[in-house]
Amino acid sequence: MDILKSIFEKQYELNKRILKDRHGLDYDKLVNHTDKSPEMEKLRTEWLLNYNRAQIHESIELEDSLPWKWWKDGSEIDWQNIGIELVDELHFWVSKCQIAGFDIEKLAELYHKKNRLNRLRQDKGYGSTYKKVDENGVEDNKRMDELLGGEGPDA
Repeated sequence: MDILKSIFEKQYELNKRILKDRHGLDYDKLVNHTDKSPEMEKLRTEWLLNYNRAQIHESIELEDSLPWKWWKDGSEIDWQNIGIELVDELHFWVSKCQIAGFDIEKLAELYHKKNRLNRLRQDKGYGSTYKKVDENGVEDNKRMDELLGGEGPDA
C-alpha cells in the first residue's frame, strides 16, 4: 500500500501545480468534497471528464504501440513505450480517483467489494442464469452490501 500511497501523493502534487499554474485552480478545493455547491460539483465533473478523456487517449496510444492492424504487416512491439503509456494512464486514473474523492483506503475497500461481487456473479452463472438487475430494475452494483452481507474484504 505504501507504493500506491506514494503514487497518489506524487500525482496530487503534480495536479496541484498544473491546475494552479495553467488553469488558476486550487486543486485542494477541487478534491475536497465538503464543498458540494453546484459550481464546485460542475467543476469536479468537468475535471473528471478531462482526466477520463486523457486516459482514454493514452489507452489509444498504447493500442497504437501494438500490431493490431490486420491489413498491415506486423511490426516489432515496443514494450518500453507500452510501459510509458500504461504509466500515463495511471497518472490520469489516479487523478480521476482524487477528483471523485477516493483515497487509497476507500478505493481498496470498494475494489474488494466489487471483486467479491464479480466472483459472486461468476459463481452464480453470470451471462446465463445470474441476473444482474433485480425485479425492481436495480443493478447489483447498487445492492452490493445487501448481496455480499457482512463478509470481510477478502471473503
